[in-house]
Amino acid sequence: MFQYKIKSHAGSQMCMDVLSETDDSFYVHIVTTKDGYEVEKNATMTRCLFEMLAATGYITAIPAAGVKSA
Repeated sequence: MFQYKIKSHAGSQMCMDVLSETDDSFYVHIVTTKDGYEVEKNATMTRCLFEMLAATGYITAIPAAGVKSA
């Protein structure tokens, strides 16, 4: 499973877990935290949209705990 931070407004935090993927889409779990509340939802995202969000920096990968980069 891969985790991503989603760019969000000040005062809120959003992250996304990729639960599974196919050739043309991703099934994701999105958690939004704001004012002490969490809102969770699952969604399907096309591969094209996912790649565009990553390329523009709207989503950024969160390094896995315990993994060292070279």
